[in-house]
Amino acid sequence: MTTIRLITPADLPAVITIQDSCYSDALFEAPELLNQRLAAQPQSCWLAESNAKHVLAYLLSYPAMIGDIAPLGSPFKQVVNANTLYLHDMAVDNRARGLGLAQQLLQQALRFAAERGLTNLALVAVQGAVPYWQRNGFSTVAVTSDQGQQALHSYTGQQAVYMQKPLI
Repeated sequence: MTTIRLITPADLPAVITIQDSCYSDALFEAPELLNQRLAAQPQSCWLAESNAKHVLAYLLSYPAMIGDIAPLGSPFKQVVNANTLYLHDMAVDNRARGLGLAQQLLQQALRFAAERGLTNLALVAVQGAVPYWQRNGFSTVAVTSDQGQQALHSYTGQQAVYMQKPLI
């Protein structure tokens, strides 16, 4: 059995270990940045933990505006009147794949968004994850703004795709 709970600063070394094992070097984000993100949005960053207190998966997210694409390596912003929960980073330890942990974290994000009246989920899919997110109700969105294109290009060496899921 696993528990979904908020991430604390003490969990960051385990989160970084999972990040390291799941993402290419081009997608690595520094521990200092993860610490800033957690400090900025502690209420929307969760992990899945085993009964033995091992961190198995995590999701870093934050309230945002639809269409506002976060460049790789950027700090989480405080947004007034947010309408979207932006799922910035979700990863599952390779040893815990197939346990449904990503689905549990996604359900937590959906509950959080609904409780706050947010009307969308959004993310940038990398490493070929578009089909996974499509199976979970997300659609690809054409990005035409220069700012959005620059944000997508910050995911160096990746086929980065902006995706949204309406909640209403």
